[in-house]
Amino acid sequence: MEPLERETQVAAWLKKIFGDHPIPQYEVNPRTTEILHHLSERNRVRDRDVCLVVEDLKQKASEYESEGATFSQRHGCFSVSSVPSSTIGETGKIKATDHTFEEKIGILFRLNAESISCSSEN
Repeated sequence: MEPLERETQVAAWLKKIFGDHPIPQYEVNPRTTEILHHLSERNRVRDRDVCLVVEDLKQKASEYESEGATFSQRHGCFSVSSVPSSTIGETGKIKATDHTFEEKIGILFRLNAESISCSSEN
């Protein structure tokens, strides 16, 4: 790769990293350009890996939601109405931050116990 091409890639990467903020001044020479180019390549690889992990987690979350819905339909034992109303937030999601650790564990055990008792009845 030509030195001028590396300098151009490094400048583009720095612009992307700093966004609207000014890029700090640095001495442009073969050594600094090589170091920054190496960092930009490692950053690109890391970003790609992070994107893969995020996509994998989204897929797993979707699969878990689907499995939960299937389980609920088959066993008919868990519904949002079985959770205390103080546990459900305005968005319909379980509020985790409004409870102590012990309360959260208790909610989980109650939900698990309901699932177990329903599955043994069917």
